[in-house]
Amino acid sequence: MPALTEHRTRELLGTEKLPMVKGTFLPRGEAPEQPLPVPAYLKAQIPGVTSRASKGLVRLVEEAEELSVGLRDIQSRAEDANLEGVLVTEPVDLYAEYYAACTLELGGEGRPAGGLLLFNPRGGSGVEERADSLVRIDFSLQTPPSAARIEKSIPRIKGGERLCEFLQSMVSVFCRFKLLVLEVNPIGVTKDGNPLVVDCRAEYETRAVPEDHSSLFGVRTSRASDLTSLERTVERINQQDPSGTGFFRQNREPAPEGSWKVATNLCGGGGKMLWEMATGNRRDLYALNESDTSGGLSAFKSYRILRVILSQENAQVLLLTGSGMAFQNQHHLAAAVWKALRGSPTPLPSLLRFGGTDEDLAHRLFERVSPSLPVQVGHYPATVFPNAMVDDIPEVAVDSREAVDTPPPPPGDPVFSVENPPGDFYFYPERCDGKRPGCVDVCPTGFLQWDRERQTIVPSPEARCIGCLMCETHAILEGESELLIHLRIPWETAQ
Repeated sequence: MPALTEHRTRELLGTEKLPMVKGTFLPRGEAPEQPLPVPAYLKAQIPGVTSRASKGLVRLVEEAEELSVGLRDIQSRAEDANLEGVLVTEPVDLYAEYYAACTLELGGEGRPAGGLLLFNPRGGSGVEERADSLVRIDFSLQTPPSAARIEKSIPRIKGGERLCEFLQSMVSVFCRFKLLVLEVNPIGVTKDGNPLVVDCRAEYETRAVPEDHSSLFGVRTSRASDLTSLERTVERINQQDPSGTGFFRQNREPAPEGSWKVATNLCGGGGKMLWEMATGNRRDLYALNESDTSGGLSAFKSYRILRVILSQENAQVLLLTGSGMAFQNQHHLAAAVWKALRGSPTPLPSLLRFGGTDEDLAHRLFERVSPSLPVQVGHYPATVFPNAMVDDIPEVAVDSREAVDTPPPPPGDPVFSVENPPGDFYFYPERCDGKRPGCVDVCPTGFLQWDRERQTIVPSPEARCIGCLMCETHAILEGESELLIHLRIPWETAQ
């Protein structure tokens, strides 16, 4: 999910005429054509970079002679080829500071996908610690919420009707440009009650940018012919298993020399945000890809996309994390990760952070299976911030990977297959001596049934397979591998 700099995000917000603090953008290496007013804030514009103030890339200058010195100093400090320039904004007296953000709600069982407007009347620095006052407003991407609906949902505060119109326009920008995240923090409110943009940021998916908007985003629009073979493989996976969209995009930028090359599976916007907070502007880490398997995916589909992630050339380590409070069942996700690591011909040492539903079972699974895997695996509880995972990368990453022997496809023919999510079920009754196998009892939906007369498993016409991998996991760990599931991967090229 590429990030937009503040000055580009301001351009998007300007299409809806949202009021904002006065500012001038100076492209890299350019001096102002005319004197700029002081005092002023100088902000380096580098896509995706956080914690700029601590690096001296955001500063307040109060005298005219400081401005040119500050501009030169920021450009010398920002030794980064991605520096777009410096945004110079004027200070403003504020009565209040609010927080607002739009993000995608990928949905799940019983929850339709759509947009989510977040609002906090206590915005500004440290807003993450004030979640108790956060307001959530779900909306359809086809019919964004009206100002009247927003007004009913947020507390009565300074700005009132004008603030709600501001938030409505903000949602319109989010929907119009198909953004993944749009955040304004703070929304400043002047003494006369007028809201305005003080600071902002956005994230987007390159392939969602139409040609007529490409200049606003500063990107070249991507076409199907631009996709890598692995990206096309994930598109095929999505076509064959449309339940829940798996996202995967490879990094086109060259890796910094000597950097650790990390294959990532950042589950959801929370996982992406935590990764960025943990890595900041570090040049010793290079994410080979962006990936998300949080949108209501089955373990079957998570496994397939994980296999793609693991197949990336030059990868040295896999890092998987979400927000730490996922509704997606973490035990099912852990089963998918385990299957991918033992099924890949080039597995990676892995750093896994499970947090959410059944996270205790996910950790228990990896405590049991990690010693049998051909690579080192570390798993972290949700209470551990991803900084700890990032710090452990040099200890577990490998300089080169060797191919390993992987389990062959199950012998014989499947006893039945499932179309959605797609998978082939193989059963070997001789391995359980004709007794009812425990893998039947762990099926959470009752889809897997035992036919006593035929001494085999059968699918129930009254239930549905959710692709959780619990039956196979139980058969391998508690039984004699009497049930195995083969999940075909539609590789775009031969692997």
